Amino acid sequence: MHRIIIANRRGHQVIEWETTDTEEARAQIAAAERILAEARAQGCVVSRKIGGQHVLDDGPFDPQVEEYQIIAPIAGG
Repeated sequence: MHRIIIANRRGHQVIEWETTDTEEARAQIAAAERILAEARAQGCVVSRKIGGQHVLDDGPFDPQVEEYQIIAPIAGG
């Protein structure tokens, strides 16, 4: 199972998808891709897990990635 962890002021939210060739999996992947694109458009930072560590990522969505994290920008002054 692959996932996106979204850090927000309520803690975090987890979005998961499978990569099997089913209609449900394709819908989950499309939703995950949309969520990542919307987060980037809103100025969030995205990282992906590579070899047990998260590294910043600005590449296209890859449904084979084990885990993405979305971190909202810090607001305030």
